[in-house]
Amino acid sequence: MANKVKKKTRSKKRATHQRLASEDDLDECKYYANLGCHIANVARCRVEATRKHPWLLGIEPFDPNDYDPDDIEHIPEVAMNDGEEDEYGDCEMSLTLTNIKKSTSILFVTVYDVDLCGADGKILTSGWTYTTTANNATTQRKCTTFIVLCPPQTFVHLVTLVPNQTIASDTERMPITTWSQIEIESDVQQWSFHPNVKDEHPHLLHFPFYGNKEEVVHEDEATKSYQCSQSENGNLTHFFHGNYHAIDFRCPIGTPLYSATNGVVVEVKDDGGGGHKKNVPTTSNEDRDQIIEVSGIAASNLFHWNSIMIQSTDADTSDPLYIEYVHIQTNSCAVKVGDSVTRGQFICRSGSVGFSPEPHLHMAAYRSNDVDAATVRVRFQAIYNHDTRDSELNAADAQSFLPRVGQWYNQNGLVEATLEDK
Repeated sequence: MANKVKKKTRSKKRATHQRLASEDDLDECKYYANLGCHIANVARCRVEATRKHPWLLGIEPFDPNDYDPDDIEHIPEVAMNDGEEDEYGDCEMSLTLTNIKKSTSILFVTVYDVDLCGADGKILTSGWTYTTTANNATTQRKCTTFIVLCPPQTFVHLVTLVPNQTIASDTERMPITTWSQIEIESDVQQWSFHPNVKDEHPHLLHFPFYGNKEEVVHEDEATKSYQCSQSENGNLTHFFHGNYHAIDFRCPIGTPLYSATNGVVVEVKDDGGGGHKKNVPTTSNEDRDQIIEVSGIAASNLFHWNSIMIQSTDADTSDPLYIEYVHIQTNSCAVKVGDSVTRGQFICRSGSVGFSPEPHLHMAAYRSNDVDAATVRVRFQAIYNHDTRDSELNAADAQSFLPRVGQWYNQNGLVEATLEDK
């Protein structure tokens, strides 16, 4: 039986040297909606939320006085209303996210295999999630994911189900008449805002797509540029303390990645995010069916990823710095825990493992390697001496840059994208 919200009836009484040019602005909400991720940062723009997110059905305050006390504890975080049939036998099935707490919540909700409709009458774009098993069988599945920053004591009425859809059963396709026929998964957490959004580490990082002259993998690396698809305080996933200052770069799977600092590898995870090693011999059908890699926009992918973390030895010991590369390609690591690395040394290849709407590098910096550490801002060193790949440059040869969403960058900083890059 579908969960419903039942309300009792009663009457009511330091700036970088470059800025994001307006013509190059990337509307993150629209961009990721085209990949199946629909973002509603209601807590940031509650008054204008339905204008900024026209697909939302509506927003409603939660008042405990409107409910019987015994019912409040049973209000689900994802409420599914099957609706009532009209004179034509149709019913409007709607989906509502609820936050009855006194703190802001982050809700990731994924709906599988069906089409959903917004308040504007348009069918929302769906995306895909992918799973790979130990026998290298990859399956893709249609899904739509919602990322909602929900203010305290608020109902966010999301979408309706497009009518007259069917869903596969064991023997045939059946008409959908209730939400209980549809698979939905969710992750709900209390929003943890960054304690100091201006926190900045003085160490400058090497651009991660540019190898030193001993390590270069492709000759065109000196001219290749990459688009920043999410920067500080990004709308997709960079709005809480553990990701706030992170930078995402779009890049094809298998792009060589290089160390951003001299340092020591303190963590390596490149087993595919599924918890089982790839290319390890399997002994049973059960072993072969075990998921060893996930990708795409399913909410459950938030708990599976590949990554490398490096502790910088350039940073002062009194001001430590840890750099993390996330979503890297499975089994691509050229280093292991305990290895020393140098700026510009090849360490792995980019991928799309975990919660990843498209292939990209997610790069973040921290002052510690604690699981719950907050990010810190770091800038990249801009190399203007095109005739050298030396890691040591005079101050006159370098200037820092901080990537902004929608802009393109290489080791020299902000650049104009070429047709080849796009």
